[in-house]
Amino acid sequence: MTIHIRPLISSDTNFIESLIPRFSEFDLPAWRQRDEIDSTNLSTLKKAMETPEAGSAIYIAEDETGKRAGFIHLQTQTDYFNNKKVGYISDLAVDSAFEGQGVGRILLDKAEEWARAEGCHLLSLYVFSNNSHARKIYEKLGFNEEVTKYVKPLK
Repeated sequence: MTIHIRPLISSDTNFIESLIPRFSEFDLPAWRQRDEIDSTNLSTLKKAMETPEAGSAIYIAEDETGKRAGFIHLQTQTDYFNNKKVGYISDLAVDSAFEGQGVGRILLDKAEEWARAEGCHLLSLYVFSNNSHARKIYEKLGFNEEVTKYVKPLK
C-alpha cells in the first residue's frame, strides 16, 4: 500500500467530520464527556476548513486508489519561553481501517516537513494522558513530554 499526502479540498469535509469520534476513543478523565470533546473538535475543525488561518494547513492521507486514510491539521504558534515560531499539531486522526499501517507516521513526517518550511524550531502537540496508544506512537517518533497539565475538578 502506498500513502500519498495532499492538501485539503472541499470534498474532504465529510471525511474529516467522520473521524471526529476518534479523538475520544479512549478512557477519558472523569470530568470530560465524549459529546463535549467531539462537539468542540467538530466546530473547531469546521472553522479551520471554512476559514483557514494564516500559518495553518490541513493535509489528507490517501491510498493509491484515492481512499482517504487520515488527516492532520497544523498551525504555527509562538513558543511561550523564547518567542520563536513553533509548529503545532492541532488534530491528527487515522481512519480505523488504516490503523497500524503507518498512516499516522506518514502524516507526522509531513508535519515535520511543513514545520521546517514554516521556519519552526519545534513541533508540538497535546495528547490526553490516558491516550496511551497515541502517546506510544509519538514517543516512538521522537516526541518528548515537556509540560504536564494537572486538573482538579471543583465541586
